[in-house]
Amino acid sequence: MPSSALPFPLASRCERGAGGIRRGVRRNAAIATAVVGHYGQVQRDLPWRRTRDPYAIWVSEIMLQQTRVATVIPYWERWMARFPTVSALAGAALDDVLAAWAGLGYYSRARNLHAGAREVDARFGGALPVSAAALREVPGIGPYTAGAIASIAFGERAPLVDGNVARVLARVFAIEHDIKSTAGGKALWSAAGELMRALPATAAPGDLNQGLMELGATICAPAQPRCLACPVRGECAAARTGRQDELPVVAPRKKHSELPLLARTVVWLEEAGEIVLARRTPDGLFGGLWELPPLDVARALGVTADRAPVAFHDQTLTHRRLRIAVVRGAMPAALVGVADPSYDAVLRVAIAEARRLGIAASTAAILQKYEDTPWSSIPRPSPSSPKATRRSSRASAGSASTSRTKTSPTPRRAPRRASTSSSTTRRRSSSR
Repeated sequence: MPSSALPFPLASRCERGAGGIRRGVRRNAAIATAVVGHYGQVQRDLPWRRTRDPYAIWVSEIMLQQTRVATVIPYWERWMARFPTVSALAGAALDDVLAAWAGLGYYSRARNLHAGAREVDARFGGALPVSAAALREVPGIGPYTAGAIASIAFGERAPLVDGNVARVLARVFAIEHDIKSTAGGKALWSAAGELMRALPATAAPGDLNQGLMELGATICAPAQPRCLACPVRGECAAARTGRQDELPVVAPRKKHSELPLLARTVVWLEEAGEIVLARRTPDGLFGGLWELPPLDVARALGVTADRAPVAFHDQTLTHRRLRIAVVRGAMPAALVGVADPSYDAVLRVAIAEARRLGIAASTAAILQKYEDTPWSSIPRPSPSSPKATRRSSRASAGSASTSRTKTSPTPRRAPRRASTSSSTTRRRSSSR
């Protein structure tokens, strides 16, 4: 790689000749050695670190994207018990896979993991390829995941960059580009590659990669990094110059109020303890997930829905806000085929069994709210019955709310309506 391609201080030193190159290599070797040594001393005892099974590592790395370690652990353990091998996952129905993933969010990860397992089972007999380059050919495995599997499971000197590693490298090498930009990405991968090449032959490549991730997760935090405890503080450009708060460079996110609003109306169709759910087609938003049927699908089933909502659900997605109004309708006589291209199936299922399907987070929150305060138990105020009106107000005000939910304010003159609200937070892998 030409020296001009390196966007951190090593580049200018390299241009000064062989002496600068040697100093840069020694510096990188010192950083890599310090990271590996620190990791060996302080690494957290996580279940996927007790194995070198490439499939188990693959599953953990996919789950850890955008999700906290504490949340992932029980999901990973249940997943590995239910789908212990690539072939077991490949042979599972997508509905079962999404049900096992329910609650982790970002369901495209589960769909891609399932598709990747089928590809590995068909092409490689269930055995993952051993190199990062070959792993990249598996659907759903990108550069980061390929580097993680290849280095941890197979000992290949393959670098990786995730949110934690990006933050560490941006500070250590004073990378001035936005880390999510094309230039920033090239700079980060270049720096990661230089560290991997400088790693002493006796050190494990997987320990360097996991050590960088551990450093970002536990010490080099986005705010108030614990620099005094950092093993590479002496080589860190940001620590030397007091720029920890300036680096990494990240473009400002949109405010919540600036996110576009997606408003939807769904229909609650219930009879004898059963409800109707519709399944999204595999592609697109909420692909493959079951949810309460939207108004158009319900109308296609011959349903005439109430005008007044009985509940609301508010949710913040990565790039938009979701506002769902729930209205009631009578159970249709038959569930005919769905003409809406966004859905591929409808079914009638017992409310108690609905969570065994892969249901959308919004539907799960609405189900929880219904279980806490069924719509039929909310009295409708009558103009001739002031007591009924007061009872209705007290019942709504005292009703339980779901986890991470709140009741939306309702005008005093209107009947109380149950509401759920949850936030699918825009978590980054730095939360590991």
